[in-house]
This record gives sequence, structure tokens and C-alpha cells, in this order.
Amino acid sequence: MEHFWLIWLVSVLCALCAIPIQSNTIRQHVQLQAAFAPNNKVPPISVMVAITIIQSCVFLALATAIGLWLMPSTGLRLWILDHWVSGAELPFSIWSFWAVSIGSGIAVGLLVKWMDRYFFQRHMTTIMGKEPISSRFFGFLSSFYGGVCEEVLMRLGVMTVVVFLAQKIGLMGISYWLGICVAAIVFAVSHLPTNYMTYGKGNVVTVWTLLLNGILGILFGFLYWRYGLEAAIISHFSADIVLHVILKNKTVESRRSK
Repeated sequence: MEHFWLIWLVSVLCALCAIPIQSNTIRQHVQLQAAFAPNNKVPPISVMVAITIIQSCVFLALATAIGLWLMPSTGLRLWILDHWVSGAELPFSIWSFWAVSIGSGIAVGLLVKWMDRYFFQRHMTTIMGKEPISSRFFGFLSSFYGGVCEEVLMRLGVMTVVVFLAQKIGLMGISYWLGICVAAIVFAVSHLPTNYMTYGKGNVVTVWTLLLNGILGILFGFLYWRYGLEAAIISHFSADIVLHVILKNKTVESRRSK
């Protein structure tokens, strides 16, 4: 638990980077609600954003505390942080760590973008609302939330708990892969509400969300297992930079409504 405050404070700062994006998302949701139920009263957007941020801080604290508490029993590690703080020996070179972390993020970002462009975009022609990540600047901000906050929640939190429970019931041989897959599924499903609100509910949107985010989640979980949480964070950040900044589409133009 010695790294709790560092991890939690960094993740909270990264969660604050998402305020402009969350404001857009909540405003869009309020506008859609108003169109279908104009008499319903809702709190001010600023209040709803504040509640969302507070919830994020609480969930990040819980994921950090539970993950760090269970981690010593699972074999999962914070290799780089332990190395910098206490001089713990690394089972890999620092250069290979950076190469694998950044290289895998760039590679999976390119793969996901290719799959999105050539298999899904042609079928996603109706946009119910504007994309929350509507610019490269917002994409840059969201990369901090995705890279740090989502990895703390999904890998340090969900994956660590699943691996711990699997080992406790005797599933030692598959405990890591079980944790990787469960965390990847939770990660993918967590993106469905926003995508449904943006593109509408449908089989294509569901498959698009689950498949592409599932691929990302499996990679990040594998890196957490083999290279530590820091590798998953760096890889996730790198993938988001590729997807939401470098190769960011003007989605409203590229997916015109019918």
C-alpha cells in the first residue's frame, strides 16, 4: 500500500483532464433527454460534472487500495515504480520495457484504426449526437484519462481482484488469462453507453465497441501481467494518442448521415 497516494493523486489529476469531454457528453445527454421528455427537470450541467468527478475519485481510490492490497498475493507487480523507489531488480531491461510499452501501443492503435476504417465506418452512417472527443486537443486530454484512470480501474482494480480470486479457488494455471479476459470485457462494456448515445443502439455499434476495445484490453492486461501496470499505462496512452490525436478523423464529415 506504500504507493497508494502517488497512484491515486496522479489518477485524480488525469481524471480532471476529462472535465471538458465529460461536460460535452453530459450536455449532449441532457439535450437528448429534453427532446424526448421536455418536462423532466435535471440538475445543472456543472453539478452533474462535479458529481461525475467525485464518483471517479471514489472509484479510483477503491481500485487503487484494493489492487495494491491484493497485488502481493497475485504475482502482479509495479516493476518500474518499485525499481525507482526501492531499487528492486527488474526482470527485464529498462530499454525493452519502453520499447514494448510504446511500440505495442502504437501497433495496436494502428490495428484498431485500420479495422475501424475498413470494416466498421461504412456501416456507421447515423450520428445521434456529436462525438465527445471532438478535436485533437480533447483527444490529447482523453489520453491521460484512458492511459492512467482506466488502467487503474480495469487492470489494477478489476484484473487484480479476478486473478486473486481465481488463485484462491485453485485456478492457478489460468488465473492471469482469466483476469485479462474479464477485465477486457468489463473495459469494453464500459464504453457501450457513450457509443450508443453517439451512434445509436445497433448490432454494428455493439460489435465495434466490444471487439476493438476488447483487443485493446487484452493487450493492456497482458502487459500488466508481464511488465507491470506501468507498461499497460504507457501502452494505453500511446494507443490513445494514435487513435485520438495523430489519426483523429473529422468524424462528422467522414460518417455523414444518410
